[in-house]
Amino acid sequence: MSLSYLYTPDFLSQTLTVISVIALPIHILGAYCILMKTPKIMNSVKWIMLNLHFWSVMLDWGITFFTKPFVLFPAMGGVALGVLSDLGVGTGEQIYLVVTLFCIVCAAIVSIFENRYYLSFGQNSCWRHYRIPCMLFNYFLAFLIFLPAYLNAPDQATGLQKLHDNLPELPERIRRMPIYVIAIDFSLVVGPVVLMGVLIIAEALAFVVLIFLGASKALRERTVSINCVIIQKKFLRALYIQILMILLNMGVPLCYLGVAVPLHYYNQAANNIIFIIYSLHGVSSTIVMIWLHKPYRAVIQNFFRRSHARRLSNVGTDHRKSMFEGKTATNMPSTVNIRIQYNVNILNVVV
Repeated sequence: MSLSYLYTPDFLSQTLTVISVIALPIHILGAYCILMKTPKIMNSVKWIMLNLHFWSVMLDWGITFFTKPFVLFPAMGGVALGVLSDLGVGTGEQIYLVVTLFCIVCAAIVSIFENRYYLSFGQNSCWRHYRIPCMLFNYFLAFLIFLPAYLNAPDQATGLQKLHDNLPELPERIRRMPIYVIAIDFSLVVGPVVLMGVLIIAEALAFVVLIFLGASKALRERTVSINCVIIQKKFLRALYIQILMILLNMGVPLCYLGVAVPLHYYNQAANNIIFIIYSLHGVSSTIVMIWLHKPYRAVIQNFFRRSHARRLSNVGTDHRKSMFEGKTATNMPSTVNIRIQYNVNILNVVV
């Protein structure tokens, strides 16, 4: 593969298509495990985990299939290469969709930590009066936070002229594409995303601290058993790793964006690669979820055990069949000889 291919929209589009095909069965398996294999002891987190899984899948498919954003960072513009463009949906609407899905995933992450805190230690606290309005506020904010940037998109002729002035090295092939400029001032785009990220991280850390303090207090006062605390810690450890995978896949592109935009650094191959990394967050978090939670991991292990047993059974059947056929083939010549000799004797008698 030529290095120059990494700079092309074809590389991005084809790679995202491959990811979407690979991701589909993994996402379905993840949903199946949550719905059908979550043990009763984990029923309290079943639907909240499904909520995070659903929005992660929607964000994955929003990037890999529906929009396929070919971005031109450090400029706040790009081209949508996905199915929605073929259906006539505007590029501005597609940008708003992807950013909003990102913010909803962030809100869903906080909901999981809040759910753990509330069920473990917050049911008798004042938090029970505020939890639903606060969680609804996060989702409400997710839909609204990028709306100002979307509604204040510049005149496209002016925006394109500014983009071409800022990126004189832009290849002619890309210049001829239907580029959409969402903003001339990058703070209108980056600002809402950073604000949402900081808010969500602060809320998640607050709930983690509250869970830790609640567990410590419960152990001191002996209101819960050590076994319950151990189970809680195991679940939270698996949850932390799963969330960490999501944040890494999201954080790496955001860190690059935080460097490339202020420094006006343009590298289209890097732009393509960071969106490919970003699109892997749902697949990686689903794989980690299945592997870390024992009931879900057992589904995969049992599947491979049955497949292995079935192969061994087929091999044994084929071996017995081949032995039987070998014995039959060995006995055939003597039978034929007897019949030939018998027929010859009859002929001799007749003659």
